[in-house]
Amino acid sequence: MNDLLISADVYCCHQLFETQVLKSPTAIAVEYDGEALTYAELNQQANQLAWHLQELGISPNVPVGLCVERSLLMVVAILAILKAGGAYLPLDPTYPIERLRLMLQNAQAPVLLTQQTLANRLVLDQQIVVCIDADWSAIASNPATNLNAPIIGTDLAYIIYTSGSTGQPKGVAMPHQPLMNLIHWQNRQSRVTTGKTLQFTPISFDVSLQEIFATLSTGGTLVLIDDQKRRDPEYLRQTVIEHDINRLFLPFIALNHLAEAIAAAGQVPPNLQEVITAGEQLRITPAIADWFRQASHCTLSNHYGPSESHVVTAYMLSGSPDHWPQLPPIGTPIDNAEIYLLDDQTLTPVTNGKTGELYIGGLSLAQGYFNRPDLTAARFLANPFTQNPHDRLYKTGDLARRLPDGNLDYRGRADQQVKIRGVRVEPGEVETVMERHPAVQQAVVMAREDIPGEKRLVAYAISDPNHDTENVHAVLKTQLPDYMVPSTIIWLEAFPLTPSGKVDRRALPAPDYSRDALSTVFIAPETVTETIVADLWQQVLHLEQIGIYDDFFDLGGDSLKAIQLVHRARKAFRVELPMLVLFDAPTIQQFAKVIEAAVQRCHEGRVTERQIATTDDITAAELLDETELDASITVDSTAIRLVTAPRQVLITGVTGFLGVFLLAELLEQTSADIHCLVRAQDAAAGWTKIYNNLQKYRLWQPRYAERIIPVVGDLAQPRLGLTPSAFDALAATVESIYHSGAAISLIHPYADLRTANVAGTEELLRLATQGCIKPFHFISTLDVFQTSRAFSAEPITEHDPLNPHEAVYFDGYTKSKWVSEMMVEAARLRGLPACIYRPAMITGHSQTGAANTGDLMNRLIKGFIELGSAPDFDMVFNVAPVDHFSKSTIYLSLQPASIGKNFNCINPNPVSMRRFVAVINECGYPVKSVSHATWELLLSEYVDTLDGIVHVLTSKANAENWSYIERSSVGAGQVSCQNVLAGLAGTEIVCPDVTAQLLRPYFKFVAEVGFLALPECEAALSR
Repeated sequence: MNDLLISADVYCCHQLFETQVLKSPTAIAVEYDGEALTYAELNQQANQLAWHLQELGISPNVPVGLCVERSLLMVVAILAILKAGGAYLPLDPTYPIERLRLMLQNAQAPVLLTQQTLANRLVLDQQIVVCIDADWSAIASNPATNLNAPIIGTDLAYIIYTSGSTGQPKGVAMPHQPLMNLIHWQNRQSRVTTGKTLQFTPISFDVSLQEIFATLSTGGTLVLIDDQKRRDPEYLRQTVIEHDINRLFLPFIALNHLAEAIAAAGQVPPNLQEVITAGEQLRITPAIADWFRQASHCTLSNHYGPSESHVVTAYMLSGSPDHWPQLPPIGTPIDNAEIYLLDDQTLTPVTNGKTGELYIGGLSLAQGYFNRPDLTAARFLANPFTQNPHDRLYKTGDLARRLPDGNLDYRGRADQQVKIRGVRVEPGEVETVMERHPAVQQAVVMAREDIPGEKRLVAYAISDPNHDTENVHAVLKTQLPDYMVPSTIIWLEAFPLTPSGKVDRRALPAPDYSRDALSTVFIAPETVTETIVADLWQQVLHLEQIGIYDDFFDLGGDSLKAIQLVHRARKAFRVELPMLVLFDAPTIQQFAKVIEAAVQRCHEGRVTERQIATTDDITAAELLDETELDASITVDSTAIRLVTAPRQVLITGVTGFLGVFLLAELLEQTSADIHCLVRAQDAAAGWTKIYNNLQKYRLWQPRYAERIIPVVGDLAQPRLGLTPSAFDALAATVESIYHSGAAISLIHPYADLRTANVAGTEELLRLATQGCIKPFHFISTLDVFQTSRAFSAEPITEHDPLNPHEAVYFDGYTKSKWVSEMMVEAARLRGLPACIYRPAMITGHSQTGAANTGDLMNRLIKGFIELGSAPDFDMVFNVAPVDHFSKSTIYLSLQPASIGKNFNCINPNPVSMRRFVAVINECGYPVKSVSHATWELLLSEYVDTLDGIVHVLTSKANAENWSYIERSSVGAGQVSCQNVLAGLAGTEIVCPDVTAQLLRPYFKFVAEVGFLALPECEAALSR
């Protein structure tokens, strides 16, 4: 029992949101598919819809159906229903129509909110249907003010339907008070407040309310993810990284799939701080342990609670993942929740260490089951342990025991109810639906775990001799959600019975997924592709013999196994495949044809979303048009301010790798206050992001704190995301600008990167020329010289012009830097004092080894080591430590003689590729040199580290028919850095040679953060 009783406030979650609107009206509340709403905009739209609902008669405790696809309007509608006083009734559009109709009929919802494409599916007699997309113009005519409906804590907040043993889903009726209690507790416990939370869970499950209101009540941003794509672990991993997600709520299965995707990619999400799992028993798999071993900055919490109470216990795993229990406890009660472990016969408490049935009391309970008083009376009992006659207990049917430290250990179910993919399923409901089919006389459904960790529903049925399994399955799919459809049906003449005459479930036979159980004739794989696919199917389905005409789903496959298979096929063939491809191509022969077509498209140059379109479909003329600088950006020569000791400096990119080292050098080499443009909800969150990045790369010094000034903004927005007055104030304050920020990607086309990289540069040039003219220092890339000149014997100098006819062959990122350089040059011609700095390959800090494990350079090195080989080029490998680049760049930027110059920031003493490989060997990692063709072949067959950018490294869609790595290596050896050498002459800033002494700190660092394993001979890193 939880003794900490903290009264929850008497108002509702939507009122918490309304309070937050007053605090941060312009902060982003919700994002989806490139669109966003601020807190003020979200509140306004929700209010307009809420007023509309009140006009339709919605008042406290009246259910309102909501059946929509994921969108910004989904969140608007949830808030609107609550604001109007109604009870939110989620209806998942992926559910069968019959099940949705049953829910609507039971709830007697007078109003249904939906969208035009779904409206005709669900209409019932006497029901008002509002298409919130098509009808929005009328809805928007309502007031935008808050409603203040007369709602109290015992009024209904939502009705969520769960599986019912009688064949009818039952609606859990949850009032506001338990939800408020949970959100208050969640916000007190969470490390994430104003950060980003991914809205992963379908809105038909109660965890979605936790995601939504724990975020919108604290000023955070809710990031929605496409319903189909969220099932794709690799897409989910990319989304978490690309959207800077800070908090995730995931069921165990999705958590483990994400962990496997992270392991395959070799990169943990850098900004993820908090992962919460609930819905089914958490298992610490090797993939999960490996993830959190590398992510010491991220916590993992295990929540427990049935739909009838939402979350009631929680447990945060601590210490090394190597010591985490395989089945972690479910923890201790949250505030105001009461947990009782009782003997089910006597309803008396069991002693500590003994297993009892788990009963829940306190503020967490639902009212009961909507319009089902019989079921409510059976599960919600009077609480015999309190004096209040209104206090109740909920009988969960779960078994648990109390451990010596007070945590609860989950022990399974006391009844036949099961969890499938984190969702509660009553086998009796599936049995009832099956027995309605004319071919089924009697059915028994149970969850089996014949393969450890793989729980699936299996149906046993007695039928006439002419049963049709496919027809029964097809009918079930029209009446049950996907997770409730049995993976297989076993037909029996009679059920085994116990001596008492009951079905002996333990004697029911295990499913036979072997070839002998199939009606199709076995035909062995014939092509190489079919053979590889068959091997993948055998791994996923745990079968030894599979023919090319066998159906994946007849062999025991389900949607989760389909996800696993597609993920493995993507890795094996290095192509992009739709996550649902198996539903259209369920046999090996069909699946192999889909793969061969995808491979052919790659060979023809029609690359996928994970592979860069090398020519980017843009001509030289169009690229030149992109360099046109806004005519309003002009330079008043009388207003130029050349300050050698600036007092106020603006820098971008400080949450990145190069940018944070430049920030540290500015703090060391100047006494200026440094204004840091950062994407965040507010200045406090921005400061935290900057601080965390300095800590991450071992740069933080306490004396920096008073000189770092966060500027909350966004390179991808007009005026950098600032208000006109804030933009003007910044222009009047800063005395120089360092532009290092950019969206960095080798796999996205120019169009995707243009807004942040090109338009962002233009806005900064506008800032530099507004008021006093400020020196502008632009961080570009040496890759702007991946041209035919790079393959000649004549060195490229720092003042050589850029060629648009060559640039069309660049990747999207380099194109964006090329265009930005041209814009800076145009501004320079108009009189702006500007410098351009072009780094080559950057490695870790020469002393601490701190490195960006996510960039191409470090993934290449890891790839060399994992593969045990590297391409044997007769070329140079130009690398320089990050601290040399940052120190030399800031020093040069402070010298008056540097103004107007370009600097090729390379190592003046590059090494051959063979020598670089030798240095890696000296550090204890055995890597041999092989031909480039051999290396590319090995790369495509094995290395996971470079998954997703293999095409980038090997693509030869350019004028010279050279790959990216060949172009980069050659160009680096034929580039002059005379301006850098002249500018640093007489200083102690010297680029170190590439030796084992330079790389040993780097290898120690990447081993410490889990990016690479230590070499077998660890002494090699200590010499």
